[in-house]
Amino acid sequence: MSTLGKFALGALGAASLLATPGCISLLPESEPVSLYRLTGLTADEVAPSAEAQTILIDHISAPRGLAVDRVALLRDGELAYMAGAAWLSPAPTLVHDRILDVFLSETPELIPARSEDGVQARYRLQLELRRFEAEYDQGDARAPLIQMRMVARLIDRDARALAASRRFDVSVRASDNRQAALIDAFSQASNETAHALADWTTGVVCADTAC
Repeated sequence: MSTLGKFALGALGAASLLATPGCISLLPESEPVSLYRLTGLTADEVAPSAEAQTILIDHISAPRGLAVDRVALLRDGELAYMAGAAWLSPAPTLVHDRILDVFLSETPELIPARSEDGVQARYRLQLELRRFEAEYDQGDARAPLIQMRMVARLIDRDARALAASRRFDVSVRASDNRQAALIDAFSQASNETAHALADWTTGVVCADTAC
């Protein structure tokens, strides 16, 4: 059996626990679960510049299988979940928080705000999380590849137009086929995506506004 142990199916199925080595199994309700958050060093918050533009960052949308607090795995094209582990919040919420942290610490040209803050802003950033799973592309016993895909759309609300859009793809190989190593790789993929998104958004907005 791989060091990750048994996996939990994301689809509906029989409730019995399978014990065959390497199989995917439904996770019993009594199974102990370790809760994880995305980690990473973030610099101190920077003061916005005098010309800083406020940008609304919408909640991240995601397919039903990813919009949960379970750690997603992909084996032979089948989505499953890591047994004995869960995210502290639904995955899109954790990624959204990480993106806000990066904007606050690295983009003095932009002031990030949540859509529910009720502030006025010219720009709105819409985000869609399309991939966020550990893909076992080299077999069950080998360290998987964390696959993350984010689609961003930057809306110019004054012009009522799509200012720009881009797809961000990040792949990070886990250092080992262990639970903690997978979480570290998920965190690295999230941090790389957040940094790339912040750089791209700043470039687009400042090209329009000379911020």
